[in-house]
Amino acid sequence: MIWWLEDPARAHAERRGVAELAEQAGWLGNVRWYLTDGAALSVDFDVEHEGEVIPLTMTYSGFHPNAPPTVVPRDGARLSGHQYGDGGSLCLEFRADNWTAEITGAMMVESAYRLLANERGAAPREVPSAHRVSLGQSVRGTSFRFLVTQAANERLRHIEPGRCVEIGLVEKLQMGVVTTTVTEVDGSPWIGAWPAGVPGTSRRCYAVRLPLGVPIPSPTKEGVASLLNHLGLDALRKRVVEPGEDMDFVILTSEEPAHFAVFDGAGDRHFCRSRTLMVQPIEPRVPDSYAALAGKSIGLVGCGSLGSKVAVMLLRAGLRRFTLVDDDILMEANLARNELAAPAVGVHKVDALRARLVEVAGEVEVSTRRVALGGQESAESTESVMSVLQACDVIVDATADPVCFNFCAAVARAGQKPMVWGEVFGGGIGGLVARVRPGHEPEPQAARNQIVGWCNAHGVAAPLASAAAPYAGTAGNEAPLLADDAEVAIVAGHVARLTIDVLVHPDESAFPSPAYAVGLSQSWIFSAPFETWPIELIDAESWKIGRDVASMEQSLELLRELVPNAFDDHDQPTQ
Repeated sequence: MIWWLEDPARAHAERRGVAELAEQAGWLGNVRWYLTDGAALSVDFDVEHEGEVIPLTMTYSGFHPNAPPTVVPRDGARLSGHQYGDGGSLCLEFRADNWTAEITGAMMVESAYRLLANERGAAPREVPSAHRVSLGQSVRGTSFRFLVTQAANERLRHIEPGRCVEIGLVEKLQMGVVTTTVTEVDGSPWIGAWPAGVPGTSRRCYAVRLPLGVPIPSPTKEGVASLLNHLGLDALRKRVVEPGEDMDFVILTSEEPAHFAVFDGAGDRHFCRSRTLMVQPIEPRVPDSYAALAGKSIGLVGCGSLGSKVAVMLLRAGLRRFTLVDDDILMEANLARNELAAPAVGVHKVDALRARLVEVAGEVEVSTRRVALGGQESAESTESVMSVLQACDVIVDATADPVCFNFCAAVARAGQKPMVWGEVFGGGIGGLVARVRPGHEPEPQAARNQIVGWCNAHGVAAPLASAAAPYAGTAGNEAPLLADDAEVAIVAGHVARLTIDVLVHPDESAFPSPAYAVGLSQSWIFSAPFETWPIELIDAESWKIGRDVASMEQSLELLRELVPNAFDDHDQPTQ
């Protein structure tokens, strides 16, 4: 968009404002308007202060009046400390952080004059800086970064002046940035800036506290060697200066710690000082009640589009113990919706998801089973997986497979464990989420039968994913409809919330209904996106497996036949 063609009245007003300012102010002259090669509206002008003429150029943004113009020295000079580098734009009173559409180019010209008039001439004055940069802005040009937590800094403070202490570091390379953090000082537990267990390279290095008044050396061979020699650390000096060994060391002063990386390259010994970032204490970002999740375990069956998202959501909430069950391999087509990324293509989903969980949270207890529960597996494998699932605190079925659901339901009922499941309706028109708890809702099989009955009772076939290809549906004679990643993520979020609720509030649920049909488009029973239908379930006693006297006698008879030496006449039932 060329703003001055779209809004010529504003363009005329801008030119008129600068012209009026030139008539009134004796310091403004040589105003010349023109278009740049990119059709940007620009104006050259000179400002004069105490006999000095300063040539400037103001160029309007392509988004004017919704973004500020730039004012730069026309000759590429360095004019002010309030300037973005040599020849760069001036940092004026009106900037992107306080810009409004009412500010004009004439006001920008006046601001530039005030800045330069105050800083230059016979009696220059310091202009207070209103420039505030974020942490991200301040480190944009740095490739080596040193993260120090509050706990690590406290440990380092106890190192006395002149002492050289061995400490632990972890270093990782990500997106061209080398990030290092202190992880251990004098045998301390993990004090790093990211969770323990996140992949990285562990290193041992030395931290040296300088005596009072001794400055931090320049990041050069000569500067570092001179300092270590002055401190009498000859052995460390030789290791640092002589080629052949990549190493790190930390210099401590009354200010923030300084990290140096030393390595060989291009036939020379390189010394780099990292940018130190002091990490603030972590503020809670989940409810206090979620602390209970750390001691809970989940059995997740299905690590596809839905299950992979659920796993990571639960991990971020605080869950740290996972049993993952899925026999499938990640393929390129799965990348459209799966939480996993392209490097994991060709890997079993359970193994790739385990790596993803470690990448997010570090030390996570993950058991993986590459088994198709309900598929053509040996009886031993199936029973083994079912036993592992029964030991979990909650079972989550994310397969939308009725056969697999039956096995999960059997495990939940046998172990009296809550179960959560969900599926995305064909075509992504919505989804279904449900949870059942022993003593509160019917057992999973009975609950699912009630839910299917509820769906079918609306007179239109229920768009259950199990009736077609996963996440696929049709609209009359049109091409198949497919659920996208955003739609799967919405259903995954609801499954994760139900799972958290079961683990954190097992008896006092925040959800008044045990199951919900959630609409994402106008289709089936949904009149609009985000319409939600609660589904009520009855008969919470159906979890119990009835036992009568006859069945007990049959059990005893079977035991007598299988283990005859373990019984005597005292095991006979009373007549």
